[in-house]
Amino acid sequence: MNLEEIFTPEQINHLFIRLNRLKLDREPHIKKYNKIRRLHSDIIDSMENYLFTKYNVEKENLKIAKEIGKEINGLCLSLNSSDKDDITIITELYVYKNHPDLKSITEVYLETNKLRSKEKVEMLKSMNNSFASLFKVIDANPETGYVTYEDVFTKKNYQVIDIAMSSTFRNHDYDLYIYNRLITYDNITFGTGMHTMTTSNNKELLKFIKHHKFNKCSPLARCLMLYDLSKKDNTINATYHH
Repeated sequence: MNLEEIFTPEQINHLFIRLNRLKLDREPHIKKYNKIRRLHSDIIDSMENYLFTKYNVEKENLKIAKEIGKEINGLCLSLNSSDKDDITIITELYVYKNHPDLKSITEVYLETNKLRSKEKVEMLKSMNNSFASLFKVIDANPETGYVTYEDVFTKKNYQVIDIAMSSTFRNHDYDLYIYNRLITYDNITFGTGMHTMTTSNNKELLKFIKHHKFNKCSPLARCLMLYDLSKKDNTINATYHH
């Protein structure tokens, strides 16, 4: 009797991820990565607490909300505030720079909050300097936790720590694509966790890559379009973990 006869594919993925994490958590670069991820999470939490209790950001948030609403309506999309993946995308659109004429929450926090922790200030700067793009997954190494991304538009490669993907990625007769925001802090690059994964079997994605003027498109629209493509893609069952 093999694993496929006992567990579902999702359960098998979770098992591989847990086992690989137990092994990798002893490695120095993964210990460093885990510390950085905790720092990033702490920053997100402190930003929310500060901005919504001590700082009046209603005016700025209203501007962002209007732009997000305009793009959602223009693309005929529907986002549900009770859907955890939808919430992740909405958070991305607010927290990071996605509109040239509007300040992100990260920018506002940097300008208005005097942080004493040098680590947190540097993390905020790294978040502010982060970027999002569409990547093709080139390779994954479960022994190190690294995944190789290739930017679809610049062809530049990035070594990204992603224990889940490195544990479960397999070569197939299709290419795997992910739209993600990359943050580099202390020489460690990681994704923010946007759930936007699809494959080269998705004809709409291939059409997007071939015809879409990536750099001329609003980052808001770009994020929403690729998220919508991935959400409608039934050809892949992805497991999301950091």
